[in-house]
Amino acid sequence: MTKRICWCGAHELQTFSAEYARCSDCGTLVSLVGLSDAELQVSNDEADFYGRQYWLEHQSADLGFPSIFQRSRNDLTDRNLHWLRTLLRYRLPPAKVLELGCSHGSFVGLLHLAGYESAGVEMSPWVVEYAKKTFGIPISVGPVETLEIQPESLDVIALMDVLEHLPDPVGTMAHALRLLKPDGLLLIQTPQFKEEMKYEELVSTNGAFLEQFKSDEHLYLFTQDSARRLFSQLGAEHIVFEAPMFPQYDMFFVVSKLPIATAPEGAIDEALASTPGQRFVQAMLDLEGRVRSLDNQIKTIDADRAERLDQINKLTAMVHERDVLLQERRERGILGRAFKK
Repeated sequence: MTKRICWCGAHELQTFSAEYARCSDCGTLVSLVGLSDAELQVSNDEADFYGRQYWLEHQSADLGFPSIFQRSRNDLTDRNLHWLRTLLRYRLPPAKVLELGCSHGSFVGLLHLAGYESAGVEMSPWVVEYAKKTFGIPISVGPVETLEIQPESLDVIALMDVLEHLPDPVGTMAHALRLLKPDGLLLIQTPQFKEEMKYEELVSTNGAFLEQFKSDEHLYLFTQDSARRLFSQLGAEHIVFEAPMFPQYDMFFVVSKLPIATAPEGAIDEALASTPGQRFVQAMLDLEGRVRSLDNQIKTIDADRAERLDQINKLTAMVHERDVLLQERRERGILGRAFKK
């Protein structure tokens, strides 16, 4: 356990919960009980927190997630395609992409198939070997600060559910920006804390964001404003927020030192038509788009069905109420005639 100050340097923290405090300056949630910087490193793959057992036991036994073996299959058909679709809008292949904290490596593998020169970084030697074997991709044992990467050599660095784990987000993100070309991009998914959130209300309503309170590893939970502030002070003032895969608790955004441009119409289809692998990726994106369209249609149908059922229930109640009133009137009428006799 370590006593942390906020990434922004502020020492004044306001009480939020037993395990988190809110920075009075930037609004970020700061873990009060997270592991120390030394405990977050992996020197012993069998015993350290982010070592082998993090992937084989902690993720499923403690957090209730599918196993890494299931995730390496499932992630390809949902979140990986969502991330790729967004990346394609901002940086077409071929481009050099590095994913920090790439886990089982499926996103790196998909990027490779889509025509990117992709590689990944992970902390555990075991998961690095698993990713290499599973997807046939280059993965290095990190952290990224220890790797020999030429400055201004990368087009994109992706961090999916990584920023919140960093003990020194300022230092790591500054290093990442130095590795990017002048117009390079950071592609980031991270939990979005909202300043209006109150812990007691989240507990009483079983709010979705409760899942993000993993205080030993989620060290900093950013708001949109504090994320902007982090990158702005590092010279990356251009940021575009995109629709996250899980809007109930995440944010998803692109960051750059230079203005961010999107691919012209038709450029993505053209870029994915050069190789057989790219054509398979395009087909996966097409199928994912159809599934998403069907999901939206089903939601619309379900909402319409629910509204119609609500109307039917209201009408049924009105008819029942009318029948009760009519019955009462009939009974009063019968009683009235009986009294007259």
